[in-house]
Amino acid sequence: MTTAVLCDDEPLMRANLRDHLQSLWPELQIVGEAENGPAALREIAKLKPDIAFLDIQMPGLTGLQVAQLVDPATQVVFVTAFDRYALEAFDAHAVDYLLKPVDVARLARLVARLRQRPAAPDALADIQALMQKLAARAEPALVPALEWLQVDAGKQIRMVHLDDVMYFESDSKYTRVVGEDCDGLIRLSLKELLNLVDAKSFVQVHRSVVVNRRFVHSVHRRGELMELQINGRPERLRVSESNQPLFKSM
Repeated sequence: MTTAVLCDDEPLMRANLRDHLQSLWPELQIVGEAENGPAALREIAKLKPDIAFLDIQMPGLTGLQVAQLVDPATQVVFVTAFDRYALEAFDAHAVDYLLKPVDVARLARLVARLRQRPAAPDALADIQALMQKLAARAEPALVPALEWLQVDAGKQIRMVHLDDVMYFESDSKYTRVVGEDCDGLIRLSLKELLNLVDAKSFVQVHRSVVVNRRFVHSVHRRGELMELQINGRPERLRVSESNQPLFKSM
């Protein structure tokens, strides 16, 4: 049985999509709904749906940002009011979309495609490429700064606000997130994170570490070696020689 979650900050749009889906695909089980980005992440992590219908412009996180953070096993369908240039970007990648207001004929074709897919592909690379293309061709406001992270912390999925992150550290295919009360992993690389966070707050101090300035307690120097002491943390973070000028005044 195929399951789905509907995520849109407009209740009427969710109701409209739900009604059309129930008519065109009676076997589809709509197991949850959300009205903003962080709630969408929580619902998808908890319910693990086969399909997530994501509005692109939602409070907290955009649909594009949510799509980067969800399990790749969930097939993403974007719901968008973007113009033809953005739609060209969608058409260039293996990512489905619906144009607002939802056209029943278009939705019927989409449903037919989804029914034919035995398993959801890993569309993360397509989504990341799509974000870059939209950022280049559409207004900058379409890809706002990241606010929330869905962090895999062992047996828990934690929602962590960016302001509470002390530092990021690269870990193979994942990135470690260290906060005041959280230590876990996300699927974004440091390079991708740097494109989404506020450069005034987060600085790359080493090729594998990005630090939140507000948590830097002190700077320690031993010859040419420079290390940062983070509030409440026992470890010190090494600063590469090229980044040391950022902390010379401390």
